[in-house]
Amino acid sequence: MVEIRSHSQAGELISLSGAYLEQNECENNLPIGLVYRLAEDPYYYGSELPLLLSILEHGRVVGVVVMTSPKRIVLSRIDTDIQAAIVHLVRHLRRIDVQIPGVVGPAVEAQTFSDAWVEGMLGVSVRLSRRMRVFEAKTVANLPLSLGKMRFARMNEHSLMVQWIVAFSEELGEPVNLEDAKNRVEKLINDQQLYVWDHDGPVSITGVSRPMRNGTTIGPVYTPPEHRGKGYATSCVMLLTKKLLSDGYSFCSLYTDLSNPTSNSIYMKIGYVPIGDALELDFLPI
Repeated sequence: MVEIRSHSQAGELISLSGAYLEQNECENNLPIGLVYRLAEDPYYYGSELPLLLSILEHGRVVGVVVMTSPKRIVLSRIDTDIQAAIVHLVRHLRRIDVQIPGVVGPAVEAQTFSDAWVEGMLGVSVRLSRRMRVFEAKTVANLPLSLGKMRFARMNEHSLMVQWIVAFSEELGEPVNLEDAKNRVEKLINDQQLYVWDHDGPVSITGVSRPMRNGTTIGPVYTPPEHRGKGYATSCVMLLTKKLLSDGYSFCSLYTDLSNPTSNSIYMKIGYVPIGDALELDFLPI
């Protein structure tokens, strides 16, 4: 028997389902990272309280769902009959009348949810936003470094960093609100989670997001067009991964866009290995 259990606080979800998520910590890095952030601050991602759900089968946790409106709903891996679990999840979401703009999660789970969500709905279409691959690094290769050095981003670079985060978001096809970008960059700089590759000034950025119990996630990774092709991002990601592993994390994870074979091959040269594929799908009016 499948049960959908709602949580009013992220800490409550972690108490029940955190151990399940950590069985596949790297692949579940997005929902884990989100709930840890939300446990610290329920309004970290916006003014609305998040949707926090655990999926149970005969009392055993088999999946987790997180949504910070107006973002896509986020699915963890589901460790049971995926179709059956998704049917129960969709029924629950319809019953509580939640608006779902899209879904992101492991490829099979996300596609199954998408099919079930739009079934019987008139005037709604599905658009594939991005095919992604989740990578994990536990060791790092020693590749030649580009000219320059890695350092923390500085607050006097705030406006430039905002410009780059906005440009990065636009390249992803997910434009970000300027005020949200300003707030995000300010937090990243204050928390020392935004790194710059400096070669006579900033030429590339790499961030740290969603720290977990055993690992952390690297992103965003962005180099403006005029500085590309010189290995700056590769050097920054390589040194940052080394730093995080030496700081005590047992692994680093990151997402790549499968439509960009160059970045996928670069990360594998650094030492990242593929763990699983993921999909981002959007629900749009016809």
